[in-house]
Amino acid sequence: MNGNPLATGPNSSQIVVATVEGRSYYKIVSMLKSMNIGFSSLSPEEASRTNAKIIITTRNEASLIRREDLIFDFQLDTSPALFKAMLLKNLSGNYIEDILVVGVDPGNRIGIYVLYLHTELYSTVRSSLREAVKFIMNILSCINSSKKILKIGNGDSIKCNHIAQEIKNQNRSVRIEIVNEFGTSRNIMPNCRRNRDVGSAKSIAFRSGRIFQVK
Repeated sequence: MNGNPLATGPNSSQIVVATVEGRSYYKIVSMLKSMNIGFSSLSPEEASRTNAKIIITTRNEASLIRREDLIFDFQLDTSPALFKAMLLKNLSGNYIEDILVVGVDPGNRIGIYVLYLHTELYSTVRSSLREAVKFIMNILSCINSSKKILKIGNGDSIKCNHIAQEIKNQNRSVRIEIVNEFGTSRNIMPNCRRNRDVGSAKSIAFRSGRIFQVK
């Protein structure tokens, strides 16, 4: 039985869901489908004979697979972004530049776009500065990466500086760039506010900006 085909990212044969426990299987599959990640489904015994890079199972069935690098169903209880980051890291090994980029479009609604290992990791819209800063800090602190860059659009200078100052106060090692937002909303569907917010954040993530200076 195969999961949904992956639109972008790893080949489905690289990730195997290996459990016969119905509740755990549903939990794992729902998470993978929500992130558009392809997978194959096998019994634990069948999975033990594959060379899949990632096998997701339950603690009770781990002894049937006999591998030390298994991912367990309870690890899905973390946020979707952090779980996907763990999968990408396991799949990429040391072959891809270890870089984490967070693009932020501050405004009435704050669009956030996360790029990890040159792959789109997650996007979201937050309604308050407090929520946005909390989410950004969680991403920056919980994802292991040798290079972390936060890029913030300058369209709303007050919110832009607030986010930059808050993040820098809590994480001195992150590189913060202030990006010119001009043209970031171009060619984004105007009838969807979320698309505009996230699309602008994505454009910001791919632009270079000036280094934020701590006040």
